[in-house]
Amino acid sequence: MKHVTFSLLPVVLALTLAHGVAYAQSEPTIALPPAEVILKAAADMGVEAVDAAHVLSKMPELLARSGKVFVIDARPSRNYDDGHIPTAYNMYDAKFERLYPDFEKLNVAKDAEIFVGIGRPCPMSLNDIKQLKAKGYTNLKAFVKGPVFFEKHYFEVTAKGAKKSVGNGAAVINLAEDPDLVKFTAAKVAKDKPVIVAGDKANAAINYAAAAKVRGAGYGKTAVFNGDFADMQ
Repeated sequence: MKHVTFSLLPVVLALTLAHGVAYAQSEPTIALPPAEVILKAAADMGVEAVDAAHVLSKMPELLARSGKVFVIDARPSRNYDDGHIPTAYNMYDAKFERLYPDFEKLNVAKDAEIFVGIGRPCPMSLNDIKQLKAKGYTNLKAFVKGPVFFEKHYFEVTAKGAKKSVGNGAAVINLAEDPDLVKFTAAKVAKDKPVIVAGDKANAAINYAAAAKVRGAGYGKTAVFNGDFADMQ
């Protein structure tokens, strides 16, 4: 089985740090590598490239933390903070060896279906895949085909990302005070406004369900924060 040789892809390497994310809060500042370059690289590695529809079909298992599927976000933490696929684990490709020991402690099965990427042509995702293959993971999928996940689903933010979004004018739903979304609905927030759905980490399933309801109501920039509400203030 051939492995991708990034030395043969100088354009790809030059762009490994050029990622923003969805609504969070900016788009890439320079052009990403052509999709066909990334797709060919994935094929050369013997890795299946998947799209958002495939990943979305696995969301029930991801949110239930079944252990059968897992998501890794290969971008720098600043991008991950601003928005990531719900439950995704951040492992920035340039710091893979430093971060891998903590990932290993999660005991993710070597044959679990692991998606790496966010639905955009991403050399960082392929770098993570290459290194995970070397560690013995056998069911890796390159989520590098569009559309970008955040265009189709609500997403998750860290406390840092939530705080940043609030500072930029996002509406906030504190599920401890508005568990049924009655206050939010009554407020008639504009549909194009970013919304943060915040709830205790122990109630993550409830938080995800509330975020799904908000996005289903037409709020395309919906994010969920699982954690202490005070941390995002």
